Amino acid sequence: MSEMSFARLRDWTEPAHPAVIRLYEDLIQVYRSMRERQEEIDAAFDRVASQIGFVVTTTLPVRVQIAEKGAVKQVQLDGEALQGTIFEKELSGFLKQIAEKPFTGVPAGTYRFYLIWYNALKLKLRRDWLEPAHVLQGLLGSLVSPATTAVSASAIRPEVREPTHWFDPGVIIAMEDAVVISAIDEVYPELRLAERISADRLAIRRIRPEVMEPPHFRDLLGLKERDVLSEVRAILGKQRG
Repeated sequence: MSEMSFARLRDWTEPAHPAVIRLYEDLIQVYRSMRERQEEIDAAFDRVASQIGFVVTTTLPVRVQIAEKGAVKQVQLDGEALQGTIFEKELSGFLKQIAEKPFTGVPAGTYRFYLIWYNALKLKLRRDWLEPAHVLQGLLGSLVSPATTAVSASAIRPEVREPTHWFDPGVIIAMEDAVVISAIDEVYPELRLAERISADRLAIRRIRPEVMEPPHFRDLLGLKERDVLSEVRAILGKQRG
């Protein structure tokens, strides 16, 4: 699905169901290709963490432009915040390798997906309690002394973040994000990502009234947040049925 299709999906200028299903099926193929090379991805993230001294992120956005027959025209880390960083340095070799191998079964277009540091993300999500989104961001914590962490952290731009807004009920999940979450869930089912996101968002909304945030006030006014993630999962469930 091309970037133009992404725009149509956001603006709802075409029937939502076909667009959602097409994007989902295309992303499934992209993530399957990445999972086949999971060891290489994990190794690159490991190198970054060992040089910085602590875990900054367990996912990184990538934008790939695919031509006919799955040939890769261009691939790069998505976002100016990542340009010239240690992430770009350590992952540049892997991205070049991606460009040399066609994406089987993926139509021509531009796709945005996440490289996943599987081992670290699995550790981050594997917990028996629910944490607020801002705590989830730093759940792994520092791997070295606070003094070293402070120095290392100064070299990391604040834009390089996990997609923690997925877990924040104060931020509505965009339609294309919901499709991405569902695709990751299909390829990495053991992470139970969609389930954890839904549970976390619900738990945060149940905070005591004296510490209410805007989404709670919307609830009081009867303006419930639109549950886009559940809508997408329902659409895909009907497709499977």
